[in-house]
Amino acid sequence: MENRMTNAYCSFLIAILITSSACLAAESAQSQPQVATITGEIQSPTSREIKFGYESPSALEDSEERVALDSLNRFAFELPVVRGTLVRAYYNEVRSMFFVEPGDSLHVVVEEGFADSSYSFSGIGADNNRFVAEWMAEFGRSRLDYEGLEAEDFKRQVDQRRRDQFEFLAARSKEYALSSGFIDYAVAHFNYEWANLMISYPTEYRFANGEDNRDLPPKYYDFLQEVPLVDEQAIGTMDYRIFLERTLNWEARERRDEAGPFGRPSRAIGQPPRDRGELGKMPNPFRRPKLSEMYDLSGLELAEETLAQLDALYEANRRPSLSQMVDLSAVGLLSDAQVRLDLVYEKKRLPKLSQSFDLSVFGLSENAQAELDSLYEKSKSYSFFTSNNVEEASVDTTGGSVAFYLPLEIRQDSLKKEPPKLSEKLDLSWLSEPARAQLDSMYEHPQQPKLSERIDLSSLGLSAAVQAQLDSIATPTGIVTLESWNSFSARYDLAKEKLEGRVLYWFLAEDLIRGFKRGSKFFSWAKDKWEEFQEINPHPEYTKVVQAALYKALKLQPGQPAPEFTLYDLDGQPVSLSQFKGQVVLLDFWASWCGPCIGDLPDLRRIKKKAADQPLVFLNLSLDTDDAAWREAVDKHEIEGVHVRADGWGADVAKSYQVNSLPSYYLVDSQGLIAERLRRMSDTDEIVAMIEKSL
Repeated sequence: MENRMTNAYCSFLIAILITSSACLAAESAQSQPQVATITGEIQSPTSREIKFGYESPSALEDSEERVALDSLNRFAFELPVVRGTLVRAYYNEVRSMFFVEPGDSLHVVVEEGFADSSYSFSGIGADNNRFVAEWMAEFGRSRLDYEGLEAEDFKRQVDQRRRDQFEFLAARSKEYALSSGFIDYAVAHFNYEWANLMISYPTEYRFANGEDNRDLPPKYYDFLQEVPLVDEQAIGTMDYRIFLERTLNWEARERRDEAGPFGRPSRAIGQPPRDRGELGKMPNPFRRPKLSEMYDLSGLELAEETLAQLDALYEANRRPSLSQMVDLSAVGLLSDAQVRLDLVYEKKRLPKLSQSFDLSVFGLSENAQAELDSLYEKSKSYSFFTSNNVEEASVDTTGGSVAFYLPLEIRQDSLKKEPPKLSEKLDLSWLSEPARAQLDSMYEHPQQPKLSERIDLSSLGLSAAVQAQLDSIATPTGIVTLESWNSFSARYDLAKEKLEGRVLYWFLAEDLIRGFKRGSKFFSWAKDKWEEFQEINPHPEYTKVVQAALYKALKLQPGQPAPEFTLYDLDGQPVSLSQFKGQVVLLDFWASWCGPCIGDLPDLRRIKKKAADQPLVFLNLSLDTDDAAWREAVDKHEIEGVHVRADGWGADVAKSYQVNSLPSYYLVDSQGLIAERLRRMSDTDEIVAMIEKSL
């Protein structure tokens, strides 16, 4: 009933705000790009450059442009647009958002700093941006702590957020002359952000809690009936693409699952189970995949019964115990003590707010911080807001949620504490101080146990040779080659069945572009699909973008020359890729703030040890924009190899190597040619074999 009321309210609101927006948006989506202009001035600037980021007219790729201030501290920026779009502006590492439509001529005066609240807007599109500035300050991006967050509490929070945003839109529409295109964009964003959070909850819950939530309400998936799967007006909004991916993955996985009485489910997206009894019989489309679904075990020729037993053992031992990640015997712990510590570790909680952030800046006493931790444990969410209107740091707990408000000069990143040590997560007071310190040190670089170390494969009657094969196959690299591949391919085929019109070809085009950027198997698949896409796609602008992406990807395929670059090392000396010819180069794109990058360090050390006799160079290329943070991370984590730094994602070297996520790895052979783009470092033996082949 509550959802129906929300929908009715939203429909009534939009009917009042606009009557012809759908027609206007449809026309806009099909028109040729027009120019939108953003001009402005910054009073008392502390930097001479602004970086703008925006989606291309095709909504398939990001574009970026740096604009310098002139002698009068003014700037001017033009971009091609076919529909309303958000533009990201970065100044002194602070991000702000503007909204422009075709033909807009927006003028911005930044009175101090570069925060949303310091703007004065004029020109065409001014009211839209006044709304954006206030909306960003009020809502920001949703942050939820999913540990222990049950479905009903989660839904109550995200439903309330959506209602609050629509009420905010209704109130501000009386104050500002919002354009019809902007209202379309805002409505689509509010709805698809909400739907994206809803479709993602089972997965987020599993990641946070290490197990599936088996108590989803029987009508949980009714929400899929509230938002259309095909919505041209939503192309280019922040959450629509992600919503489509996750929803199509949801149905693709459901179709693959042959468990239960339904065989191949015939329900379409948006049709939830009819009653609780049906829900109990259905396969859970968000369940964690079985081991046999994650990896290609066909070459082992295992009996179905053995595979089922293997899957069951894996499910019961998914999360490695502490003793499997850290050698507890090294600190003198006997087997009974190790079992005790494993049990305590299994029940550990995520860090409290006071463990994650330095709350002293808010003037909170220890008792007040403890109360805040208690509130956070119940609400499972917090938000940070930075504004020039905030004179001093403060905390607001109205409504049971935690919101931190910071003045412009205090950055959220500066409040982050180092991840808690093991001795801060667990009560290790029964151990000696040297033992606690040694455990803390080992826990910073945990081992990744093999499959045979996590489960007893011998109990299945498997030979030592088969066990060794399983250890070799069951690695994160193996997941990429089977589970991700299956999902990617199945989603593409399902999209052709479920989507239509411009949305279909826009979605397929981006999947092809992503396929070109991944490993060789994905590239070959995408190249085959590309031939078909050219024949069926009626939108030439999409064909043009995909073709450009293919040509770009071909430059980074094995056998092509690795793009040359020259950067500076820790001592300020120039380092060029070409100076390492005659040696194999493992090129590692990373950053100090990248958790997975740090997590790969133990595997990188193992590779270095196994390839110690080979002419191998570890060339670590940081994308840190903060020089001090880069240097500190190299020292703290004792990262070996040659170190250079490029200035963030927009650096030429990051573009040349098409680095869109971290970590990213390339293997460059002794002739300076690309040998392979590596996905993960966990299969150390395979990577060492590639290194030897690249000499």
